[in-house]
Amino acid sequence: MQPTTAKWFAALFGAALVYAIIRYHIAGDVSWEHFPLFILNKATSLAAVLFVASSYLIGKVFHWHDHDRAMRLVVIKFCGLVGFFLAGVHAFLSLALLSPAYYGKYFVPDGRLNLEGEIALAVGVIALFLLLAPAITTLPMMPKAIGGRRWKRNQRMGYVALLFVVAHLVALGWRGWLAPSGWNGGMPPISLVAVTAALVPLLVKRKQIKEKRERQQSAD
Repeated sequence: MQPTTAKWFAALFGAALVYAIIRYHIAGDVSWEHFPLFILNKATSLAAVLFVASSYLIGKVFHWHDHDRAMRLVVIKFCGLVGFFLAGVHAFLSLALLSPAYYGKYFVPDGRLNLEGEIALAVGVIALFLLLAPAITTLPMMPKAIGGRRWKRNQRMGYVALLFVVAHLVALGWRGWLAPSGWNGGMPPISLVAVTAALVPLLVKRKQIKEKRERQQSAD
């Protein structure tokens, strides 16, 4: 199973890293001296969303492992845990970089965060906290320890976390989304790519709930 999970990591994190390098270094004007933290942080943030979103899409949208249920479960858990881990790394890197020099548009002249900056940080912290529930209950002993119904409820908290991720990304990047003329090389900001990825499992879940209600109504 390790080669399969390694391929998933290489594909998702690699895609995020390549996108960040092309958009900010090659198409943009960010110096390579800022790759170790600033650019790597952007790639990590995008990869975190991609992994969490994938953990809720495997078996529903992505059917590559339907022939092997054990493998599918391993990949789902892997994507969820790696997504949570990368979200934590992103939080630490962001705090290390948090200053007007890096994120000037989120600060007021006296050096304090403006409303957008505070909202973005607040909902980002909440999203990371909410991801704890599905991450912890992914541990092998948890379904038996807390019961199947409670386990499923904790796993569904990831959807709530994704809602806060969307709010976090909107607060950070909505101004840039409305100015495509300023996109480096015509490439959408990473925040817009990430919010799109976060919305996909939410829309899929909404569709499933709607179809389930329609079936129940038809049965009645």
